[in-house]
Amino acid sequence: MVRGKFLLCRFFSVLLLGGAIAAGGAQEAAGASAPIVDLGAFPVDSDSRVAAINDDGTMAGVYSTPAKGSIAARWNPDGAVAPLAVPSTHRMTEARAINAKGFIAGSAYDDMSIRRPVLWRPDGSFTELSSPDRYEHSEATAVNTAGVVAGTVSIGSPPVERAARWDAKGVMTLLPLAPGDTKSAAAAINDAGVIAGTSGEQPVRWNPDGTVVRLPLLPGDDRGSAQGVNNAGVVVGGSGAHPVRWAANGTATALPFLRPENPGGDARAINDSGVVTGISSVGGGHHSAVVWDARGAITGLGTLPGHDQSAGAAINSRGVVAGESEQTSVRGRHAARWTAPDKATDLSRSFPGGDRAEAFAINVHGQAIGQSLTPDGVIHPVTWTQGGVLTDLSPGSNRPEANAINAHGVIVGTDNQKLNKDRAIRWERDGTITALKEPEYHTYRSRAYGINDSGVIVGSASSRRGSAQPTRWAPDGTPSLLPLLPGDAGGAAKAINNRGVIIGSSGIRNETNEHVVRWDPDGTITELTGLPGEKYTHAVALNDRGDVVGYSGDHPVRWSPDGRITELALPEGTSRGEASGISDTGVVSGWYQFGVAGAPGRALRWAADGKVTVLPSLPGGQETKADGINALGEIVGSSDNGAGQVHAVRWPATSEAGIRPVLSR
Repeated sequence: MVRGKFLLCRFFSVLLLGGAIAAGGAQEAAGASAPIVDLGAFPVDSDSRVAAINDDGTMAGVYSTPAKGSIAARWNPDGAVAPLAVPSTHRMTEARAINAKGFIAGSAYDDMSIRRPVLWRPDGSFTELSSPDRYEHSEATAVNTAGVVAGTVSIGSPPVERAARWDAKGVMTLLPLAPGDTKSAAAAINDAGVIAGTSGEQPVRWNPDGTVVRLPLLPGDDRGSAQGVNNAGVVVGGSGAHPVRWAANGTATALPFLRPENPGGDARAINDSGVVTGISSVGGGHHSAVVWDARGAITGLGTLPGHDQSAGAAINSRGVVAGESEQTSVRGRHAARWTAPDKATDLSRSFPGGDRAEAFAINVHGQAIGQSLTPDGVIHPVTWTQGGVLTDLSPGSNRPEANAINAHGVIVGTDNQKLNKDRAIRWERDGTITALKEPEYHTYRSRAYGINDSGVIVGSASSRRGSAQPTRWAPDGTPSLLPLLPGDAGGAAKAINNRGVIIGSSGIRNETNEHVVRWDPDGTITELTGLPGEKYTHAVALNDRGDVVGYSGDHPVRWSPDGRITELALPEGTSRGEASGISDTGVVSGWYQFGVAGAPGRALRWAADGKVTVLPSLPGGQETKADGINALGEIVGSSDNGAGQVHAVRWPATSEAGIRPVLSR
């Protein structure tokens, strides 16, 4: 019996999923109230961008898919993303602005395919704002703390765009045009009600009383636009191809270019400290996200790795910039956030696409490891922070696997570099990969399966003609072979606890019927027997108390420290199950599968008293798997989400909300 840890192929071949799109991160990113947390997968080039960010770090913007088109989204401060809901009569949404209270302004297409101005409240409820012509396009582009919305509507025949304002009760007022103009558009609003935008081809400011004031262009320019305004009334935008800042009295100041030899740029947003973000040309038809400080000095923010163009669209009072980054030679912009120059975070990691990921293990600090498919379909080892930020553990051409992580963030696994020669490896906290020294005469293949908090590593090593031997590496990397049961020829060490107790297997050469064994710190080996009549028994994990879990035949089992075996209960109608991990308090993770061929499996949690509960899936999901648990009881694994994807997930230890108790057979 072969039990694979990575189920991507299974999901590809078995699941036939349908239903509404459920973007990664739709659940809360952390906390006891969340029954399941979406860790996401490698980003896909589906096209996304952030348009606004408030002082809490909550962001609003849009992503798009070939099937659904544009979808308005909200990002939590930790980067988790959720689509903004609309009634069934609306589709194709876009979020343009967010205020300090979490109200989001934007647009949605109605049942007649007309773009309507809309507002999402912090609780997710949706309101369509009024507009003067039911059959022409309109949109909301800005919202202030008082709930006053600014935007653009269409009136007349033929239709003409006009800047508009909606008060907190939703009553709309057209904003006046500058003399001689026939069209206008509103782009931003501050908390005092000052609106910045464009009238005709000129930048303008509308005062709270509705009067319109033209903002001067730079000498030689004949057109421009105002795109941002802060609470001091300072406006930013563009004059011709020059980024500009207008003081509250209307005085225009040209902002410098990032590269004087590559003129061209635009200022798009300004915070209350006077720091501005936008774009500046870097040559070759590309531009970079930049910030200008209050004195006008410019700094380039850079791009996401592998990208050649970026843009800053919004900035909050803490100086955090949000916008987009892209590789212009391929399709797809990635929503991005900058906390400092060259410190960009990819916010598109959980959007719908062809992504697949599964988490295998988690340490006491919430750092998880696993695997994910890259956009080009290659499996890479990855790690997720507590907040769900994904890092590629193998950004180069090698494709190692990560198997275990300790409390210090040190990861062990196996690298298959060339000629199918496996090599046990260790990732240091800084990402450096070190190949582990192999025991003498056992240098043909080696694999690392477990590590404890002292840095002791266990796995296996083999010679060219011999069976794999259970192996232990001391913290300094010195290898040593572990003893086998009398008459056995090989085996492997699979896990080690913080007391130095090791579990694994020992067996006769070329036999699949291996014995489950435990090695005590002094090297004593003890066999752990399986259930009566079962030929195949395996130990998978152990805790610091010495409790061991695994499976015997098709049954999940648990061994006590004195070696007594107990079968763990499964739901009725189940064909098989497996225990995958155990916490220090005796909580066990695992999974089961129904007896119907092809039926989806379910992740399980067994309490210390043996009570079993089914762990919830992502919204719309059908199949889940629990692969590992930390000492605190947090479980990681995978779940499909009803949109054709499989994401790595975490089930918090403290939540029972949404978890369904089951009847045992």
